Amino acid sequence: MTSAKTSLLLSFYGDDVTGTTATAEALTVSGVPTILFTKPPTLSFLKKHFPSVRAVGVAGTSRSVPTKDLEPLLKPVFRRMKSYGAPLFLYKICSTFDSSPAIGSIGRAIEVGMDVFASGFVPILVAAPRLGRYTLFGNHFVHLAGDVYRLDQHPSMSTHPITPMKEADLRRHLSKQTELPCGLISALDFEKGRKRMAQRLRDLLKRGTPLILFDTMTNRHLDMACSVIWDHTDRTKPLFGVGSQEWGYGLARVWKQKALLRTQEMLRGQGRRRSDRSLLVVSGSCASMNGRQIEWATHHGFTGIAVHPERLLDLSVREAESDRILGCALSALLAEKATVIHTAIGPGDSRIPLMKRTEEALGLSPQAATDILGQVLSDVIRKLLQQIAIRRLVLAGGDISGKISQDLGIWALQIGAPVGIAAPLCYAYSSNPRVMGLEIAFKGGQIGDDVYFESVRTKPLPEFRRVSMGRF
Repeated sequence: MTSAKTSLLLSFYGDDVTGTTATAEALTVSGVPTILFTKPPTLSFLKKHFPSVRAVGVAGTSRSVPTKDLEPLLKPVFRRMKSYGAPLFLYKICSTFDSSPAIGSIGRAIEVGMDVFASGFVPILVAAPRLGRYTLFGNHFVHLAGDVYRLDQHPSMSTHPITPMKEADLRRHLSKQTELPCGLISALDFEKGRKRMAQRLRDLLKRGTPLILFDTMTNRHLDMACSVIWDHTDRTKPLFGVGSQEWGYGLARVWKQKALLRTQEMLRGQGRRRSDRSLLVVSGSCASMNGRQIEWATHHGFTGIAVHPERLLDLSVREAESDRILGCALSALLAEKATVIHTAIGPGDSRIPLMKRTEEALGLSPQAATDILGQVLSDVIRKLLQQIAIRRLVLAGGDISGKISQDLGIWALQIGAPVGIAAPLCYAYSSNPRVMGLEIAFKGGQIGDDVYFESVRTKPLPEFRRVSMGRF
């Protein structure tokens, strides 16, 4: 499938930065040249400066945006990205379906997407088998520490401070966010084969069902679903879809089977292996896995700096707390110590209820409090970059990563190398010369193993100037 307008196969918008980089990783390691932007460029800019890309994404923040603000945020982005001419657009969401009627409403985003793209239907595939996220008969399950939890019983997601997941049936959860009905292609349809799936989809479309959820338990299911979905794409009328980063893996295999994509050499760490003592980790996550990663790091040579979020929310002591964090981090980095700045260590951290009480006392919404934390931590990072050469940075926690990346002047990201699954090292394109070429990872709270931060510290990576896809 070709077009004089563009050779793009996919455009996508991620509702947080961590998930968008995970999508770009899935595509890149599958041989699909991919670039991410923080704001959608014009088609002419894209073709002039990044002519080799086949997929383009925009790292957004809609997961943490009030529902009333979603349309003015998303509509101009969707319109610009529709102009790229890709046959498929993916609204990338977290594989734990983080959302609520009030914050980050996936249902409202779908309504905006259907209006802009005039999509005949919206395929929804949320599962990510590689990450242990499964959908069965419309219900969602998540693997954690050797166990599989129904989404509404997950230790972290069921008690998330902003978007707690109280319903495992994704159709019921979605019905609280939109009145659009949702059909299901179930695991039983998958087991009867691709023809049965295709027929089931046609039947649902004949009934006028606008939203179609796909069960997915295995990579085989993923590939079958992506194949059926791709058959409904058309460059003259882009299809609007919703789902996890693992669409990237499934779609890439479909494209190769259909000879739409030349096999590309997978990324390899060609840089010399180094012990990067300048690594800085800034964590705003309260997830249990992230807590384990912080504990491992601080027990294995990393300097831990505990942020007191309640002090950052209180304007009368904010500057003093910010200066303390900056001073501690600068001392550790100058001493060549990898450093972790954290606002919580797991969901049981006593700082979490203290922050909530402070929010209430100051009349702040959870999102307003998150914005303040993101702004202060951004200021700390920028001041550190002005005083010391930091080569690598990890931002953990999707809700603050987008805010920090914008404040650092990052306008594009290119995947550098995988680090486990779904939290790769990237190269930053930035208007700030101290940030241009910075090696940066965006990690969701539940992503990675215990030694993730150490893996980032020691990951070999080619120099940015050797591998940059941008032409300037």
